[in-house]
Amino acid sequence: MERSCFLTKEQSKALRGIAALMVIAFHYIPGHADLIGSGTSRLGVYGVNLFFLVSGYGLAKSASCHKPGRAFWKSRLCQLYLPYLLIVGAIELYAGGLRSLKSWYIYLTGYDYWYVRNALLFYLLFFGVCRLSENRHLRAVQLAVGVFGYSWWLVRAGRADFWYVSNIAFVLGFLAGTYEKELLLPAKKGYAVQIAILLAGVLWTAECVSQNRLAISPDSVKIVTGVAASAVWALFALQAGCLLGAYTRALQFVGSLSLELYLSHMFLYFRVINDTPIHNRLLQVTVSLLLTLIFSWLFHWAMGQLISKAGSWMHERTIT
Repeated sequence: MERSCFLTKEQSKALRGIAALMVIAFHYIPGHADLIGSGTSRLGVYGVNLFFLVSGYGLAKSASCHKPGRAFWKSRLCQLYLPYLLIVGAIELYAGGLRSLKSWYIYLTGYDYWYVRNALLFYLLFFGVCRLSENRHLRAVQLAVGVFGYSWWLVRAGRADFWYVSNIAFVLGFLAGTYEKELLLPAKKGYAVQIAILLAGVLWTAECVSQNRLAISPDSVKIVTGVAASAVWALFALQAGCLLGAYTRALQFVGSLSLELYLSHMFLYFRVINDTPIHNRLLQVTVSLLLTLIFSWLFHWAMGQLISKAGSWMHERTIT
């Protein structure tokens, strides 16, 4: 198999589309475990794993070309933080929130949206590591130590396991991007066998999570099983991502809207349930998904237009 990289831009976007659909499915399937099995209880976590995997990989690739600077934060502002502020701000205003300093702190730091909160901290860590060191080995070690240190703090603080079990995917993505040239050759050897082993690992660890196996003691159940499952799933996605060929435009489209979908889908789902006469659960899910897709596309388009016009205005100001 000819591979010049682990993931192309198109494949990364398709994986983000899969991740968004997994998160939505986790929230939209009423009584998840009761309906189609206990495996659905981790769909959201495994979806966020893909977000972090693709993000870590992309950041490592960009760092190999140039140090992150002002353009890095401008991109993060436009692609993550500003959409978050606008969408979640509108939701908070609708709910009558943001009436105290604590509520503003929660809102501005993304506390209630753990993917956003962790992503912002990982971006800050990545920026600091890359600005401090030119050595890629030292960068990899520092970033891994930083992510694991933060994750351990989350464990000690008593946070729910979804706050930290996905974080390993960000490290694995960063390592794959940093050592891509060295890792591609062994990744090609016995590719079908590797995929089969990793798929078996995904199924086995998912079953172990649901049955509370793999644990050294009761206190370590969530940490050991959760991190093991996340790591195996991330490695499987990294290897299997190249199978996402040219016929994934629908997934790429969903991937381009993944943040908007992630932020808005639950709000719109509850509006359909609470504010409409629709009582059929399947119809509720269908209508909610369509509304979420339409809103996300319109918001994404509007943000693109706004950013484009703002960029043109700044360019004209610079020239004059």
